[in-house]
Amino acid sequence: MELGDLGLTSAQAAEVELADKALVADWLEACGRRSGLRSPAGWFLSGVRSGNRPDALPDEAGKAQALRLAERRIANLGHQLPSEAELVEELFGKRALLEPWAGDESLRARMVDVWRRQARAPIAWPRR
Repeated sequence: MELGDLGLTSAQAAEVELADKALVADWLEACGRRSGLRSPAGWFLSGVRSGNRPDALPDEAGKAQALRLAERRIANLGHQLPSEAELVEELFGKRALLEPWAGDESLRARMVDVWRRQARAPIAWPRR
């Protein structure tokens, strides 16, 4: 990702020009790697303004939220995924919810287990 891709205002661009060049480069790279950002420019600017390096930030909150969203996705759409391979692609593929943790085999196994349990669960029809 490049600075021009963020669509910064002239005031924001001037602010970034005055910031540490290495910090700006690190946040641009992190912004390009991060999937699912609603406001890449806002995330980038808040990171640069913090003065912290992107890798110094705790990522557990983001991971926990991504896991909750992935489990909801399985509950809502899991029945439409006919194979384990399609589930893995849906959750861990390019620009997917869990892409940053695609190499985590235990997480993959956990999501496949959630999918298998959900696929076998009977539909709870209301009683009349």
